[in-house]
Amino acid sequence: MARKFSIAAMAMELMESLLVRKPATVMYPIERLAPPDRFRGRMRYDPDSCTLCGLCQRDCPADVIKVVRKRVEREDGKKETVGHVEFEMDRCVFCGQCAYSCNSGSITFTKDFELAQPQRQLFMMKGEAEEVDDDACDADTEVVP
Repeated sequence: MARKFSIAAMAMELMESLLVRKPATVMYPIERLAPPDRFRGRMRYDPDSCTLCGLCQRDCPADVIKVVRKRVEREDGKKETVGHVEFEMDRCVFCGQCAYSCNSGSITFTKDFELAQPQRQLFMMKGEAEEVDDDACDADTEVVP
């Protein structure tokens, strides 16, 4: 009999603590919690500071990044490297390796985490880089494999 009473008392204590305790979740669309400081959300790419070195492409475990480079000859006869970087963000696992590998700091992550899109094409990002110094770019071929 005493055992039944102690179980009932423990159940009452548990119920009382659950009623007094604040909820562990929030009403999401209405209330929003701020992401932590090192949160990796939407990727931000700055083509102006990009050197088209290809380190981000080599280190990406999900094969999200494609760096395309071309050496073109200007009207004055001088050769320059031009190109662009393509991102397939629907494949990204947000590991942050690309931002860590980028020497120029052109890839960063924001705290924006609402990334849903109705079409796959909306996940694709393409950034045109400006003229790049050949010494900063380690490209020996037309396109990085």
